[in-house]
Amino acid sequence: MMRIPTPLVVLALAAGLLAGCGGSSSEGTGSSSSGVTGSSSPGPHTSTAPAGASVRACPLNIAGTQRLRATGVSCGEAQLVALTWWGSAGCAAEPGASHSACSSRGYRCIGTATDRGLAVSCARPGRAVSFTARRG
Repeated sequence: MMRIPTPLVVLALAAGLLAGCGGSSSEGTGSSSSGVTGSSSPGPHTSTAPAGASVRACPLNIAGTQRLRATGVSCGEAQLVALTWWGSAGCAAEPGASHSACSSRGYRCIGTATDRGLAVSCARPGRAVSFTARRG
């Protein structure tokens, strides 16, 4: 009886497993319940962002603050985060500093000095609030 060398058996099994792991070319790639496939380009009115990840502009009546944006959170919550940020000691950048960091309503906020003021981004898992705090 002829015996097959063990390395050849292992190689043949590995090749068979690798060949069986791929998908068939007849299957759609990245299809979803909406019928959109991953291989198609998004049209002018489609979004590639995950559900609930849309950014919305929110009204804001806090002096010195502009461009309030909310992602995954209501405008009311975004307004409270911005208001609390203004009222928290240490949230604004020290004179001459390029960055600031603090917490506001459970969000971690980071500010970066820009020519328009301090660009503030506050986030926690699945939620984000951003705004610009004007200088002086």
